[in-house]
Order: sequence, then C-alpha cells, then structure tokens
Amino acid sequence: MSGGVGEVKTVQSQASARGLSRHVEGWQPALAAVVIAATFALLVVPRPAAPDTLPLPSVDARESERAREASRAQARRAAAEPLPYLVRAIGETLRAFGKAEVEGRTGDATRKLIELRGLTQTARAKHGDEGVQALLALQAELFVAAVSRWEAGQPDDGELGELGGTFLDKAKVAGWLSGERRLAADEHERRALFKLRWVEATGLRATTGFSPTANELRVYYRFLLGHSDRNTEEALRQIAAIEKVDLDYPGQFARGVVYARGGQFPQAADAFQAHLAKHPTGPWALRAKNHLLLAVERTRETTPAP
Repeated sequence: MSGGVGEVKTVQSQASARGLSRHVEGWQPALAAVVIAATFALLVVPRPAAPDTLPLPSVDARESERAREASRAQARRAAAEPLPYLVRAIGETLRAFGKAEVEGRTGDATRKLIELRGLTQTARAKHGDEGVQALLALQAELFVAAVSRWEAGQPDDGELGELGGTFLDKAKVAGWLSGERRLAADEHERRALFKLRWVEATGLRATTGFSPTANELRVYYRFLLGHSDRNTEEALRQIAAIEKVDLDYPGQFARGVVYARGGQFPQAADAFQAHLAKHPTGPWALRAKNHLLLAVERTRETTPAP
C-alpha cells in the first residue's frame, strides 16, 4: 500500500515538473540570445577609446616578389657581363658620395652628388637606360648583402656606408633597429629603402624606367610609417605621400591616430570627424567614433573654462 502511495507521489512530482517545464521551455536559447545581443551592443555602441592601431598601406606581396626576382636576374646579368665604363663610373661615384657622407665631408659629398647626376645623364645619353637599370639592380643586391653582413657582426668592409651613406645612423635615430644589430625591415623593405636613396641621388626618381612603382612606394612608406611614432610631423608627411599611391588608404583616420598619440586632441577630433564624414560606415568607422569621443573628452579637459 505504501508502495502505491509512493508511486502516486512520484507520478504527481513528474507531472508538476512537466507542467513547470512548459513555462521555462526554451529559456536557454533565449538567454543566449540576450547575452549575444548585449555583447553586440557593447561592440557597436561608440565609447571613448585611445587609438591602438595605425593603418598601414596595403602591399601586393606577389608584385613585390616578382619585382625582387626581376631585379635579381638583372643583377646576375650585370655581374656576368661588364657594364660600360660610364655606367660603372656612376656606381663608383655613388660610392664616393656615400663615403663622404659617412665621414662628414659635406663639401665633398655635395660635389660628388653633382658629379653623380651629371654622369648619370651622360651614361644614359650614350648607352641608354638598360645598363643603368642593371647597375641599380646590382647595387641593390650588394646593399642587401652588406646589411646582412653587418647584422651578422662581420668586420666592416665599408660597403654599407658607400652604398647607403649614413643609413645606419639614420636607422638608429629613427628607431629602425630591433636590438643592437638587427634592422627591423624585411628584404622587400630594404630594397625599397635602397632604391629610393639610389634614384634620389642619381636624380632619376621621376624618370620612367627608374621611378619606384606604386607598390614599391607603398612598401617604402609602410615601413617608414610603422616606425614614425617618435615624430608627428614626419608621420603626417608620410600619410600625405601614402594617399597619393593608395587611394583606399584611410588618411584622415591615420592623421587622427597620429595627432592623438602626440596629445594634439583638437586636431585628432577634426581628423576623425573628417574620416566619418567621408566614411560613415566601413572597417574604421566604429574605431573612428570611439577615438573621436576620447579626443573630444580630452579637448574639454584641457580647454580653460571661459
């Protein structure tokens, strides 16, 4: 008899539980939906935040690789077949210019630079551009190899200074070194750094066949901008240069980041507003809103009361 009563109670308890479950049925998915909605709201609602990311220009890695292989092939041909005398003279004069820079002989460096540009035009007029382009490729290979030897701690043979001038001194001042003897640049960036120096020194930067490609300039400025946190004005110049070769680059957003990092919050607010006026949506929009709120707050904090 008692067993029957127990069975009845158990059945009643199960029935009550089933009745209650009908009222809370589906609460787990509902709770999950609430949590997701709350999390999403936190992610999309603007809130003051300090900039933590500076956008860098996009680089076509495949194009960089193709350019490197083409340059290497040119350098191999130049090493195998002697270049015309006037073309070789360009290379020697570039080295003399670099050495004078390293040794601080400003007057000699100026004279060598003038001589270098004159020789370059003379060689091009007599032999065309192919040999001069091959010289550039060959000296780019020699520069990259010289940097690697320096990083490995090998004895200084003077080549890095001859080809790069005061490159190492600039690297130390600009924060381009990772550790005491490591250049924080990949091979494509090293090549771009050298090419820009070479075409500037020879006066060929704006000359077809020598001027850097848009991708090379993006590589170059990507490296410089990534190491420009010490100098606001320099970073702003680089951003302006990037906008000319990367039409999709969020320049105003980048200016806002640079200004904010430099404590120039009114200018940062203007830049973020300008970005949002042009790009109210998109990958940088929420960040721009967050940084704008912070910039406005900091501007108010530092603005004297009337």
